[in-house]
Amino acid sequence: MDTDLIPMTGGGGLVSREARNTLRAVNRLKFRAAVRIAEVDASTDVTLAKVDNLTMATGTAMQQVVRVARVQRELEQLAPEASGRINFLADDHLLGCAELMSDLRRELRRNR
Repeated sequence: MDTDLIPMTGGGGLVSREARNTLRAVNRLKFRAAVRIAEVDASTDVTLAKVDNLTMATGTAMQQVVRVARVQRELEQLAPEASGRINFLADDHLLGCAELMSDLRRELRRNR
């Protein structure tokens, strides 16, 4: 696609109207193709950035859920009578993380 057309000139060195029109049409096609390729490249870059960010956020959310679970276990050993309340708070934390992850996914889909 990188081949350049060289117009043929007649005896006077002038390029025919048909040759000029053909060259313009080919150049327009090349330009449109280059723009489409650039759009696809940009879309790919955006998608990869979204995947990276979603992965980072998911990993962080999982780490925090594990952190709360560890603290939950320790606190339940210290005060078994509060295990129901502690479990409620741990579950609420998990649901909050899940809600935030859902919000992030929706926002990433919306921002194209």
